[in-house]
Amino acid sequence: MLRWGCPPWCVDDHAAPCAAECHRAFPVQTKLRDAAIDSSGYSGYGNGLPWLSAQVVVSDGKPQAYGRRTQVWLGYGVHLGELNPAEARRTLKEMRGFVNRLEHVVKQAEEIARDDFEGDPEITRLDREAEDRRTQVIRSSPEHAA
Repeated sequence: MLRWGCPPWCVDDHAAPCAAECHRAFPVQTKLRDAAIDSSGYSGYGNGLPWLSAQVVVSDGKPQAYGRRTQVWLGYGVHLGELNPAEARRTLKEMRGFVNRLEHVVKQAEEIARDDFEGDPEITRLDREAEDRRTQVIRSSPEHAA
């Protein structure tokens, strides 16, 4: 890539070992980290990754053979979508509509959450102990051993 020159917006050091075979613009990203809202634990594989990110990437290594391709890389934690500019524009439109619908869901959740309350820790402890005893009985039963 270095031999063709780098566009002024490229943030990659193409002289570095294992340098990218493309030109990448500085990414925009959310301050919110993916792991902060991922209840699945999957985002632990990408600790520190933003919840959402986007950057322009131009692939033009050996352009005579492979051409030149401009994409928007849209990141969601450990996941990455590679979109051409038209797809990125459609995605942006869809995201704007989603944000409006999300606002409605958040307002609804805020209203419903007014009735939320904490449970009793002693009842929680007793319930878990009873569940553990029930599970132990099932595991030690002859039917479970088969």
